[in-house]
Amino acid sequence: MSFDRSLARCSFCGKRPPEVGRMIAGPGAAYICDNCLQLCNEIIEDPTPFSPKALELASRPPVVIAAPQGLNQELTGEVIAQEPLRNITIELEQKQHGMTVMLHQLQLYQKHFELDYLWIRPPFRAGFAFVPRIIFLVRDNIGNHWAGDRGGMLLARPELASDPSLAVYQGNARFSPPPSPDAHMITIRAADPLGMFEDPPLHTWNFEVTL
Repeated sequence: MSFDRSLARCSFCGKRPPEVGRMIAGPGAAYICDNCLQLCNEIIEDPTPFSPKALELASRPPVVIAAPQGLNQELTGEVIAQEPLRNITIELEQKQHGMTVMLHQLQLYQKHFELDYLWIRPPFRAGFAFVPRIIFLVRDNIGNHWAGDRGGMLLARPELASDPSLAVYQGNARFSPPPSPDAHMITIRAADPLGMFEDPPLHTWNFEVTL
């Protein structure tokens, strides 16, 4: 299978050649534009741990690239990648219990919506086979609610943790269906899945987001 270079987009920001000055090709279908390369250089030169630029870059949603031409032909009529109908930048942060939850972006799709976040907390003790995801409860201003998430993910980002007493996890929570066009605000409650076993139980993080 071959990759159509005319479909190239930056693996960091998703922009295509007409939107950027220069594009540098990497292995396979990986690319980086001149703006993101400059941002990476600024992050490397900044000695500040968890600098705003580093956290912003780390919390960006993954960029979906075009599939190889052969695969496109095999999947004729099937949607391979879907762009969000709307992106809402949140940039909200709350600290409690020695942990920090940072909500970065809300992406609205035709049949679902996704929430991108960072979770900064003490490392899990030895014995955990996996990292439990944050539990979410989402409500809008017209009475709809979404409990839990469907198809979310949580990735460890050890390269962002300059403090050995903290671990950084990048999360993505998916909910369906998307909010109604009549909704103009949602409240998001986030809970540490292990917090219920603490004495006393840990409080939830609470956020309000305008749609």
